[in-house]
Amino acid sequence: MARWTETFADQNHMVTISQHIPVGDIVHIVLNDGTAIEGVFRRMNIDNNGGQGGWKYRGECEVETKDHKRFVLDYLDIKYASSVWSDPVATEYEHLGLITTGKAKPKA
Repeated sequence: MARWTETFADQNHMVTISQHIPVGDIVHIVLNDGTAIEGVFRRMNIDNNGGQGGWKYRGECEVETKDHKRFVLDYLDIKYASSVWSDPVATEYEHLGLITTGKAKPKA
């Protein structure tokens, strides 16, 4: 489960990351520890504590990699994210059964 924000800097980070994660895309995400993950963006969840004791927020997303592993990533652990979508990349992911674009031809 994602961690609650504790500082104003955490809250700003949540806003920045949520604006830069390409939802519904093939993404490249780098974590604060330098780990890089590429895969299909599967879902996200962002919520708050309703202001009880001061406003806090948390967020997470799920990414599925080419080898069909799924990673749930805390937004506070993400350094940056970008789209890696291109026709060749999308075709590769479609051949792996991870997305459907309708453009890829079946492998012979």
